Amino acid sequence: MSLRLFIGGMRGSRPVTGAAFEEFGGDTTALLLVGSQGERLVLDAGTGMSAVARQLAEAGPGEVTVLFSHYHLDHAVGLTMNPLFYQPGWSFRLLGPTFTDGGVREAVTHLVAPPYWPLPVERMSARIEFAEIAAAEIRVGRLGVRSCPVPHPGGCLAYRIDGTDSNASLVFATDLEWQKRTKADETVFLAMCRTPRPADVLIIDAHFARANAKAFAGWGHSSWEDDLDIARSAGVPRVLLGHHAPDADDKALRALEQQVKKHSPGAALARAGQWLTIGN
Repeated sequence: MSLRLFIGGMRGSRPVTGAAFEEFGGDTTALLLVGSQGERLVLDAGTGMSAVARQLAEAGPGEVTVLFSHYHLDHAVGLTMNPLFYQPGWSFRLLGPTFTDGGVREAVTHLVAPPYWPLPVERMSARIEFAEIAAAEIRVGRLGVRSCPVPHPGGCLAYRIDGTDSNASLVFATDLEWQKRTKADETVFLAMCRTPRPADVLIIDAHFARANAKAFAGWGHSSWEDDLDIARSAGVPRVLLGHHAPDADDKALRALEQQVKKHSPGAALARAGQWLTIGN
């Protein structure tokens, strides 16, 4: 059995608009993973959440889990763009890590409240619950979810999601600075990519190229060359590159994808609006 993945947005740092950004999309990170039993798992809630909400609405009301890697605005501000929060019959379970400055409850209730937003969580018609990511594996229906910390300012988690009734799996590592990793970081992350077998797809931050590494040092992001090295080390056959730099238009990203494919035919750049099948 396979998993289905919808890309609502994979732009990094800030959304962009205009004809020059139509192919790869201008919305920031939000993905929808649909399990073999219809489980609905949203990965981050950037401005791509608007497109994800339309896909959710097509399937009708029910339970949705939203999994946060961290709470920087480009990964959370899309919560204000989810009209399903204001409709009865929907149930949203918001899961995320706790950092030194707070966890998922604090991040969401502060963002979706005055003075930033007119209606707080308590006035929403959908059922909303919060939970901290535990150290052990969590379950969303027949999806198993594991996490590990990755180097990013303020903290960030990467996730591995396995279909427990299939061999389909993916790793979602949206924001990480691979060049800032410790040996322990590398060991834990590669083990998650490899165990119990290499993931089918690695979805990963490719904000820049190695040639630009010094200019972006400390920003919390990786190069596409880093990502292909990670995939080779972990034995992951497919790589989906994201967190596209906001100034990189379609022409630049098409040229980048051609370059990437010369090094790894199984790699591609994420395009907003596309559905991907993971597994058989």
